[in-house]
Amino acid sequence: MNHLKTKVKNELLESMLNGSRVAAVVTDPELPDNPIIYYNETFAQMTGYAEHEILGKNCRFLQGPNTDRFTIDKIRQAIKQREKVTVTLENYRKDGTAFWNRLNIEPVTLDDHLYFIGTQTDITQEVEQQVELNEKEKEINEQLLPILPIDDHIGAVALVGKMNNLRFDVLTSKLSHFVRDTRTRHIIIDVTGVLWEKNFVYTNLLMIQDVLRLMGSKLYISGISPKTAIEIVNIKDGDQNLLTVSTVQQVIQRLQEK
Repeated sequence: MNHLKTKVKNELLESMLNGSRVAAVVTDPELPDNPIIYYNETFAQMTGYAEHEILGKNCRFLQGPNTDRFTIDKIRQAIKQREKVTVTLENYRKDGTAFWNRLNIEPVTLDDHLYFIGTQTDITQEVEQQVELNEKEKEINEQLLPILPIDDHIGAVALVGKMNNLRFDVLTSKLSHFVRDTRTRHIIIDVTGVLWEKNFVYTNLLMIQDVLRLMGSKLYISGISPKTAIEIVNIKDGDQNLLTVSTVQQVIQRLQEK
């Protein structure tokens, strides 16, 4: 493009920007309130604002009631420090509809003059799909981990399949809420159907035991196989021990006899 005249270069660049699927603005921090001095058509289409509502204005007009203040502070600090920053935040169009914006801001110096170039991508669909997937996964995990009240003081839950961090987080949350709401003093976790992964399951069960103990409840583990029992003996550390029994029925009978 070196042989092209400056005017032609600028026109080609503007056409390229206006045809882009990514919204773009340029701001001038040396002017009061760091206003927008240039925008492409994609930005106008994405936000619904007209030229007189964009030029000369600070980008904060895209903020709304659910725009995260921490993220805004992060942007302000990056601008203050003249640093590049990329964030995802909830912005609002002129008609009030919210959208998720992946915003990238980069400082550029031309002829000893500082500018900020901001590019924005509407990732609303991507965010909503991820939220939906997370909700479905959480719902599935909750359905797979029902807590059965045996009586006023005993509750039991059976673990099945492979346990990951998310499932253990859901289990810990459900058990702690269950104990708080029902004042249950004894919780039984049956691991007969669990795919045991050496110290991963054991460590997480110890963590659940600690949480329940702080809430005034005692944890019992049933259904541990002889092979798993040997593994537990080999990985036990100090005074950290699980209270184990052969079957759920055994611990229920023992507790109800007291």
